[in-house]
Amino acid sequence: MSSLQVHHPEDGLLLRYIDGELPARKVRQVARHLEACWQCRSEVEDLQVTVADCVRYRRNILQTHLPPPPSPWPDLYREFARVDASLREEPWLARLKGSFGSPTIRRWGVAVAAALVVAVGVFQQLRETPSVEAATLLKRAVSAADRRPDVPRQVRFQTRTQQITRVIGSHRAEPVMEASTALLKARFQAAQYDWDDPLSAKAYQGWRGGLATTQDEVTTVADPQSPAGSCYRIRTVTPDGSLVAASLMLRTTDLRPVEGKLEFRDREWVEFAEITEITDATTRDDGRPVATNVEPPIGRAEPSRLARTSPGPTASISDELQVLSALHKVGADLGDPVEVTSSGGRVLVSGVGIPAERQKQIHGKLDSMPNVDIQFSDPATTPPPAEPAVPETPSGASKPAGIQARVEQQVGGHAEFERFSSQVLDRNESMMSRAYALRSLAQRFSAESEAKLSPEERQVLRDMAREHADTLAREASGIEEALNPILAAMGGSVTARPATLQPAWEPAAEEVAAAAHRVDVLVSIMLGVTRRDASTDRLPSELLSAIRELHANLAQCQQLLAK
Repeated sequence: MSSLQVHHPEDGLLLRYIDGELPARKVRQVARHLEACWQCRSEVEDLQVTVADCVRYRRNILQTHLPPPPSPWPDLYREFARVDASLREEPWLARLKGSFGSPTIRRWGVAVAAALVVAVGVFQQLRETPSVEAATLLKRAVSAADRRPDVPRQVRFQTRTQQITRVIGSHRAEPVMEASTALLKARFQAAQYDWDDPLSAKAYQGWRGGLATTQDEVTTVADPQSPAGSCYRIRTVTPDGSLVAASLMLRTTDLRPVEGKLEFRDREWVEFAEITEITDATTRDDGRPVATNVEPPIGRAEPSRLARTSPGPTASISDELQVLSALHKVGADLGDPVEVTSSGGRVLVSGVGIPAERQKQIHGKLDSMPNVDIQFSDPATTPPPAEPAVPETPSGASKPAGIQARVEQQVGGHAEFERFSSQVLDRNESMMSRAYALRSLAQRFSAESEAKLSPEERQVLRDMAREHADTLAREASGIEEALNPILAAMGGSVTARPATLQPAWEPAAEEVAAAAHRVDVLVSIMLGVTRRDASTDRLPSELLSAIRELHANLAQCQQLLAK
C-alpha cells in the first residue's frame, strides 16, 4: 500500500507536485490524496501563493533595480562575416594552431574541465546518498535499541516451505533444535547474518558492513503492524556472499525493527517479524505458545476437527473437484504445501506450516462443505528425520565463469546480471507453479474420471486447467522475450521438435509439465543457480529449442481444453 494512502505526503513532495517534478504515478497518488485531505489542499494553496509572490517580486521589483548593461549588444552577424573573411586568407593549419593557443579557448577549456569535475562530484554524491542515508538510519536505530530494555520477544520465521517461532533475547539456554531450525540457522551463518538476534538494526548493520559492494535503497512504506503508521524500509543489494539482497523495516517513530527479509542466490527466502500480541509471560523456552494462556491463531484446525466425521454419504469425485475449485479461488493450489486426499469416504485437506492467514481463507471456503475434513499442523509437531542432512555451505560470491560470464557480458555487467536473473527467475518460478498445478489436475482427473463428471463439473475442471495453461503461456512468453536477444547473440538457434499428438488434454498437460521442467533446468544452469558439469557451449540453442517445444505442447493442450 502506498504511504500516501495512510498518512500525509512527506516533506517537499507537495512542492515537487506543484513544480511538475513528480512521475505520473506519484502525481496521481498525490492528486487522489488532495481530493480527500483539506489540510494538504490548504498547504498546496499556501505554496502556490508563495510561489506567485516570488514571481511577482522577481518581475516587478528585482528586475527594475538591476543596473543597465554596460554597452549595447553588437551586431553578431556582421562580426561573423568579418571573421570568416579573415580566415579565408589564412591556411587551415595556422588557424587550428591559433585556435588552440587563443586565450578564449584556454579560458573555456579550464571552465569545461572544472564543470566536468563538479559534475563527477555531484554524480558520485547522488549515487552514494541512499547508502549514506541507510548507514545513518542504521546507526540511529542501533543507538535507540541500546537505550531500550532488553526483554525477550517472539519472532516468527517464514520460508517458502516452513514456519517456525523463536524466543529472542532470553538468557535461558536454547533448547535442542529440530532439523528444520538447524538448516535455517546454517543458512544465516553461511550468509554471515546474526542468528541470535536477526530482527535488529545491529544484525543488519553487521551484515551490511562486511560487504565489499552494496547498492542501497531507502523508502517510506506503511507499517505492517499498524497501517496508520509508517516505516523506513532499507533494502540492500549486493554481488557478495550467499545473499543477493536483504531488507529491514524500521518504525519511523522509534526506529524499532518491525520486519526483515533475506533473499538467497538459490531463489530461497526467509521473512522474520515480531509477534506483537504474545509476551514473554505466555511463551516457553522453545518458542511455542503456552496453551493455557494463548489463544490459537484464527483458522488453525486442531486434530479434534476430525471428530465431526459421522456416518453418512461418502465423498465422491465431485466433492473432490469442489474442494480443489475452492482452493483454486484463493490461490492455495500454487505452491502452498496443501494436500487433498480421499480417505475413509471423506476428503481430507491437510498441510504443515500453512500461514495463519491462508488457513483462515481455506476454512472460510471449506468449512461449510459436507464430507470435508481439515487438518493443519505446525512444523514443530512433525518428528525430525533420523539422519538430518548436513547443509552445504554456500560459497562466497566469485567471478562467474562459462555461460554466466557470457550472459553478464550481454546484459552489461554483474549488477545488471543480478537484476536480469532475478526477473527471469521470478517468471520461471511462476511458470513452474502453473505447470505443476496443471499436471496435478491432469493426474487427479484422468480422461476416464472426467467422463464421469456432469457437464457443469467438467466446465469447472477445464476452466481451472485453462487458467493454469494461459498463465503458463504468458510467463513462458515473458521468459522467451527476455532471453531471445541474449541467446541469439550467443549463437543460439532453434531446432525444436513438433509436439507429439495426444488424444486428450490430460496427457498433453503431462507433456507441458515435462517441457516446462526442461526449460526450468536450462534457465537455472544459464543463470548459475544449478551447476552443470558438461559443456555449456550448446546451452543457448538447447534453451531456445526447449522454449519453442514448450510453446508447441502448450498450444496443443489449450486446443484440447477448448473442445
